[in-house]
Amino acid sequence: MKKYIFIVGLLFPYALFAQTILGKVTNDKKEPLIGANVYWLGQTTGTSTADKGEFEITSKDISNKKLIASFEGHVSDTIEITNQTFVVFKLKQAKTLEEVIVKRQRDGVIISNIIPIKTEIITQKELGKAACCDLAGCFETQTTVQPQTTNVITNSKELRILGLSGIYNQVLIDGFPMIQGLSYTYGISGIPGTLVDNIYVSKGANSVLQGYESISGQINVETKDPDNTDKLLLNVYMNNFEEKHFNANYALKKGKWTNLTAFHTVQPANKIDRDNDNFLDLPLLTRYMISNKWKYGNEKDWGWSSKIGLRFLNEKRIGGQRFYNPDNDSSSKNLYTNSICLISE
Repeated sequence: MKKYIFIVGLLFPYALFAQTILGKVTNDKKEPLIGANVYWLGQTTGTSTADKGEFEITSKDISNKKLIASFEGHVSDTIEITNQTFVVFKLKQAKTLEEVIVKRQRDGVIISNIIPIKTEIITQKELGKAACCDLAGCFETQTTVQPQTTNVITNSKELRILGLSGIYNQVLIDGFPMIQGLSYTYGISGIPGTLVDNIYVSKGANSVLQGYESISGQINVETKDPDNTDKLLLNVYMNNFEEKHFNANYALKKGKWTNLTAFHTVQPANKIDRDNDNFLDLPLLTRYMISNKWKYGNEKDWGWSSKIGLRFLNEKRIGGQRFYNPDNDSSSKNLYTNSICLISE
């Protein structure tokens, strides 16, 4: 009797060992997969592989002995256990789809639901509908803001909100009140359309944070950001009066510094009088504008960020009778003319 008890005692460790399955999970290159899931079919619990892709799992009370191994990005595999005590899973890498790009057409005009004051945002989509050579042309497709001609002789314009004169609304450039005084009439043409990114329009009395002028509304022109624009942009335009517009933008990035240099010039048209009233149909406009915008860091990230901008504008308008020559007739009392010279920094 003692002999049989001794034999059973020797076989007991082997019975325990038979209830434990050892194994390893690798990929098709025989590299161990760490953290792979190993579990029995139909069971909710299991184990995961260790540093070398090895695992240990018990088969006690398991009737359906089909062992499954799975790993993210790989095809799961199943091995049916009969008498094995050690198994190796070789998982093949799953075929992944190529990059999926989801596109949506952006609205031309957006009503902001973040800004407390009702604000319309004119995006690049809307600006692309009109050949906007300058800021006044950016509103040719809008009913909210009307570019109104105030002087036919010099073709000067102002921006009107709710039909009120331009002196009752505030025009900001990147949040700064740079258009004031005489620039209400002539300054809006000094901002080339190629430099405009978005335009924010608020109707009605608004905050006086940037000044007291926003009685009828506020227009905030956001120029292009140095770190989020084309590296090089060239633009040439000529109308049927042969007035020439040239624009060039160049963006440069060095470390945390980004820079956008913009150059804009308008060369005068021909002296054209189609209705034969002896007055120019379009004034002779000569303009030179150069701006330089520096940016350090990003205001959305933690840390120091700063923006610095410089702009120089020289503009001359000559309108009136077609025979006027500014070099010889500047003191003449027999010709009706209007000459405007604007210089701003």
